[in-house]
Amino acid sequence: MTERLYYTDSYTTKFKAKVVDIKNVNGKIALLLDKTYFYPTSGGQEHDTGYINTAKVVDVLLSEDEEVLHIIEGEISTGEVECTIDWERRFSNMQQHTGQHILSRAFEILFSCETVSSRLGDDIGTIDLDAVDLNYDKIHEVEELSNKIVWENREVKIHLINASEVSKFPLRKPPKVSGTIRIIEVKDFDFSPCGGTHVSRTGEIGLIKIRRWERVKGGLTRVEFVCGIRALRDFQNKNKISNELVSILSVPEVELPAQVNKILDLQKEKQKLINSLTERIIDFEAEKLLQSSEKINGINFVIAKFENRSVNELKIFARKFLNLPNTVSILGSKTDGANVIMTRSPEVEIDLREILKEVLSVTEGRGGGKADFVQCGGSAENFEKMFDISVEKLKTKIS
Repeated sequence: MTERLYYTDSYTTKFKAKVVDIKNVNGKIALLLDKTYFYPTSGGQEHDTGYINTAKVVDVLLSEDEEVLHIIEGEISTGEVECTIDWERRFSNMQQHTGQHILSRAFEILFSCETVSSRLGDDIGTIDLDAVDLNYDKIHEVEELSNKIVWENREVKIHLINASEVSKFPLRKPPKVSGTIRIIEVKDFDFSPCGGTHVSRTGEIGLIKIRRWERVKGGLTRVEFVCGIRALRDFQNKNKISNELVSILSVPEVELPAQVNKILDLQKEKQKLINSLTERIIDFEAEKLLQSSEKINGINFVIAKFENRSVNELKIFARKFLNLPNTVSILGSKTDGANVIMTRSPEVEIDLREILKEVLSVTEGRGGGKADFVQCGGSAENFEKMFDISVEKLKTKIS
């Protein structure tokens, strides 16, 4: 069994170890060492990366029998090896993990919210809280308490205890393991069973920032956060975006939301006008198409092929012909691929789904609809074929 040295030391990044086994895991080389500081993905925390000799460590896993498997790219032999952990990634994960403990405890103290689960990804961290209605005032309160603990630079201790000693610690949650239990203590603030890597003092976290929150399944609230270097990068990105918007919209930063809402309102008004004018134009064009349509057995047979009509505009045409007496229509456009719509009025007793089935069988298209309204589509290259076959089949049906 590999000796897991990261349990007592999160700061060592260079060490020597022996390769005791080389395995194949899903077609990749996996090394088993006699001891390791590499942290495997577990407990909601992402794995370390780095090098073993010159081979790149791209993943670290826990096997079913709890062995630490180092997934590498490159060749390596058994014997003693030099190991190097990517410190930037490791330290960022440490900041996130200790930050998560502080954040979870702050929610518990202020609003009696329990952290049901947590996830520390490569970019962001999340905690899922049992039912809580959050708003900016509550979020700011949690952030202020959390960062107060950070800036007080409190000691973070590791306690390795057995089950009989658990009652001595005011744990935020019960341990999930038996045997030796590892407790992470944020001095005079939080005690949590945890197997992850952590900073030794809270000041190393720098900053804890909540980015957003949302309700998720199970009546939970998911809170997204960043700590330390990730909080800095997040602020840098947001500051860049904010400055660009200030320049584009020529308003102070505090007026950005109001200005964007103003633009959106204007856009909605313009879109209403465009829709109204489009409807009037389509009314005019539909009337012309009806007047020039071929008459077959007393049925108006409307055929229209457009170069640049959207599917929504085709549907507006279709609804107009659908409500006209003794009328069938075939409307097509190759904007965004092949699009063909067929309609028939109530007096024309044919099932357009039967025609659609025939069309699709020879054009490799897709579609569906009802007896009086069907729509099919496919690649732009198939448009002419799809349209012509639709015309042929429908014309035959009403002749």
